[in-house]
Amino acid sequence: MSLEQNDPKALQNERIQLYEDYYNYKTPKRIPVSMSVGMHILAEQGGVDFFDFQYDYTKLAEQANKVCEILYSDTSPVGGIGQASLIPVPFQLIESNTIKMGNHGYMQHPNTHALLPEDYDSLVEDAYATLLEKAIPRLHNAMADPVSRGNAVHLFAISKAEDAATMGGVVAGLVERFGYYPGAPAGSGGFAAAPYDFLSDQLRSFSGISSDTRRYRDKVIAACDALYPIMFNFGLPSNPHPRGAVSTPLHMPTYMREKDFKEVWLPTYRKLVEQYNARDIRVSMFCEHDWMRYLDILQDLPTGNVMRFEYGDPQVINDKLSKTHFLGGLYPMANVKNLTKEENISEVKRLLDIMMPAGGYIFGFDKNPIASTDIPFDTYCAIAETVRDYGVYSNPGASIATPLNSEKFKIEEAPKVVSKYTFDWDEFKRKYPYTPDEARPRFEAYAKRMFMQNITFCIC
Repeated sequence: MSLEQNDPKALQNERIQLYEDYYNYKTPKRIPVSMSVGMHILAEQGGVDFFDFQYDYTKLAEQANKVCEILYSDTSPVGGIGQASLIPVPFQLIESNTIKMGNHGYMQHPNTHALLPEDYDSLVEDAYATLLEKAIPRLHNAMADPVSRGNAVHLFAISKAEDAATMGGVVAGLVERFGYYPGAPAGSGGFAAAPYDFLSDQLRSFSGISSDTRRYRDKVIAACDALYPIMFNFGLPSNPHPRGAVSTPLHMPTYMREKDFKEVWLPTYRKLVEQYNARDIRVSMFCEHDWMRYLDILQDLPTGNVMRFEYGDPQVINDKLSKTHFLGGLYPMANVKNLTKEENISEVKRLLDIMMPAGGYIFGFDKNPIASTDIPFDTYCAIAETVRDYGVYSNPGASIATPLNSEKFKIEEAPKVVSKYTFDWDEFKRKYPYTPDEARPRFEAYAKRMFMQNITFCIC
């Protein structure tokens, strides 16, 4: 029976309940199934040119519906365009040096850097100004000239919003037709980076930050402290909710010495997590690469957060972390490509047998598929159905994980981004004394939107 012959609304209510139970520390009826089919795969399957669809996302709608007719998932397997999505039009309009389309049709992130070692002092003194004055003009050519910059900021914003709305319409149609889980309430999620990761990714590059940590250790630590308010405010949700979370992909720790990880990387990230948790905001960590040597440190991080893993020993990860945290990931995408359907079904069951008893696991892959050759579709569908049918709990309602902020972290005053470029209501009021105080939220909201836009130029 095809999925649309079921009652989409009833399906959706059931799916919402799965996530509602899960994130409220109750074992759900079964493990939620969240499969992913990227836009390039849709284009490949539907015979749409890679370059064409990225300038008109409606070209993916027909194939998206076909995929959803045969692939089981509780969430839409086709995703939208988010804050950090790499799509061509906005980045071409700002002449980006750091986000470029290759001749194969994929957006690429070269190993670029936007700051030099001599920029650390200014970064520590006024981090936001340094991003605006030095980093952004080096990352994107159209931002280097005052005239073209004004045009580029506007063009980036309207093109990104237009593409997001177009793809969002496709996804919304799928959610309605197939009764998918609609996601957490609006405003309950966010995206941030560990300050050290933000510093490494675009500002100093992988090789640059590795050298800096040895040569300018104190300056790197001071820079992480200076960037903390920016990351905190960039990721801060406006409407916290148990099903929402701030997503933080964790890049650098597995490439660092443990001493550097503990002393340089960890302090500002731990503070970020603690202060979000103190405000009842959950953090979803994607632990990239192999974190096995850091499991004891992860075990000591605040409770009730989500930890998704790329690689590692599922049994050890489960034994150390399942009592305090929600877990996800760990199924190798290489299995889908290299093993038979029957072998994949067996491997999925083996992983579930390890991870299910604690009740706080959501099945997931180590990475998302990029090309159709990564996911023989018959096998991919069989994996989804195996998780759905085998991942049924005998004890729904039993307690899982440890509640968020069990440690009772004290809420510190929200760190302000202090800069010559940030909006100051008192200063504004002195210039325009007749502006009523009730207008203050409006002006501050404009400033927040511009701040989010500017950091987006640096974080993608």
